[in-house]
Amino acid sequence: MTLNKLKFMNRDTRDHSAKAIGLRRYKRMKGKTLKHILLDRFLNQYGYDKGMVTAEAIVEDVLEIIEQYYRFNDNSFLKQGQLVWPAVPIDEYPAKGKTIAQTKLIPVVLDFLIDEDLELLKVPAPMHAREVKLLKIERWTQQAFDQGALLTQLDLGVLLGVNEFTAGKYVRDFQSLYNRVLPTRGNIQDMGAAHTHKAEIIALYLAGYLVLTICQKTNHSKEAVERYIRDFESIRLLYPEFKDLETISLIIRLSKGVVKQYIDLLPLEN
Repeated sequence: MTLNKLKFMNRDTRDHSAKAIGLRRYKRMKGKTLKHILLDRFLNQYGYDKGMVTAEAIVEDVLEIIEQYYRFNDNSFLKQGQLVWPAVPIDEYPAKGKTIAQTKLIPVVLDFLIDEDLELLKVPAPMHAREVKLLKIERWTQQAFDQGALLTQLDLGVLLGVNEFTAGKYVRDFQSLYNRVLPTRGNIQDMGAAHTHKAEIIALYLAGYLVLTICQKTNHSKEAVERYIRDFESIRLLYPEFKDLETISLIIRLSKGVVKQYIDLLPLEN
């Protein structure tokens, strides 16, 4: 066999810097959108010859019409990167012996992947994986809360591909780092470790500390601290009058378990 008949692979002359590799990853992912698929059809399969700019304007107009036509409400039309997740309504409280199968669930739409996630692929030194997970947890818990539902640590674990204990650590890391409480089911409905936070906050409140000082000492937001104090004061006012968990629970719209936790804190006054 002569040398001129040998076939060699073309030399890879692409830029292999971290920035260039990140940009190629970004373009590959962006190329998977419906918009880019339609653009490719227009320019390469339909024989459209008016140029990229005009084709892009047509495609964006078509996508907007489709979305308006099929959208019944803001959550009924899933966009690329979104998913539907079953979550517990904010007013569906836990009870002793109550399983998740006996708990009411509602569907919420979560942005599993957004453009900002893809933008990170372009960064030469991408954000640490832990920081990315913290931002996703914030996004998902807030989106569920805005739709009237709460995500659990197990929900977050499944979405992140970790166990619920690791997800719980991420939640605590976020709250400690950003000094803001996430609207998880544990935080909003006072399950699990949230009772410890409540006791600490009420103890500081009864000791005479100001709200802002309590926020700093407990790594909780002003809204969360004020909510704990407001609920405690309501129960402190009602308990001597009624002495009944069921009645107090109905009046202030907190679960009997949460009411009992606050009643247990009343001796701290002494």
